[in-house]
Amino acid sequence: MAFFGLTALGAQNPFESLAKSHAILNIFTLDEFREGWDAVAKGNSELELSQIEAVLHFVYHGPAPEPELILFKEKLGLDRTTPITWPEFATAYEDLVAKIEADEQSLSGRLGSAATYTSYDELCKAKDKGIKLEYGPKEKLVAPLTAVQEFGWNAHESVEKRTIHGKKSCPETIYASELYKSGMYF
Repeated sequence: MAFFGLTALGAQNPFESLAKSHAILNIFTLDEFREGWDAVAKGNSELELSQIEAVLHFVYHGPAPEPELILFKEKLGLDRTTPITWPEFATAYEDLVAKIEADEQSLSGRLGSAATYTSYDELCKAKDKGIKLEYGPKEKLVAPLTAVQEFGWNAHESVEKRTIHGKKSCPETIYASELYKSGMYF
């Protein structure tokens, strides 16, 4: 659903927009990729597979999201040794955009790949049975969905592991231990 034609301002489904597998390649035009191609190729008619990341960096005005890099590299061939021409790149882009748009029309595209359940009833049944999910939110999402999830999202990066050594005994426990040993306190 578009609001005054502004469709590139974010997905309406947070599970879809924050999923690690979500691609937004279709918000850019082929002309924008041509500008990126020309900026990276600098007059050459071909690029190496390793230079595709630089083209995406130009188009995205920063590091390209991981799903887009993976999509392009898989479409063009991961073990490719021959250079890539502009027509090959343009065909790959058009195929990927068609696939993304088809996925958005399907039910799985609307739910997003980060959604585990398709209904509230399924969620309740799994909760009642005590079924633990195979993957947590950190493995499925690039950022927390809610403010509550922000706490602890990057906890492992900032918390240092410390060993805590408790007291073996204090005056109160020594006194209570002696009372118990003497038989006065049961």
